[in-house]
Amino acid sequence: MSNISSVAVIGLGYIGLPTAAILADNGLRVYGVDVNQQAVDAINAGDVPFVEPELGDFVER
Repeated sequence: MSNISSVAVIGLGYIGLPTAAILADNGLRVYGVDVNQQAVDAINAGDVPFVEPELGDFVER
């Protein structure tokens, strides 16, 4: 069993955002970092800034 309780995901694009969402859904505290402020604002509002089926449900949670 791991003692890791939080992680940082650098880059919230097509790979980083789904990774961050799945990690958070599995109980980890996730800190997402991205240089695109518009993407960060959208994600913080629960929106996905690109098309990825079902990812919106994870991001909203």
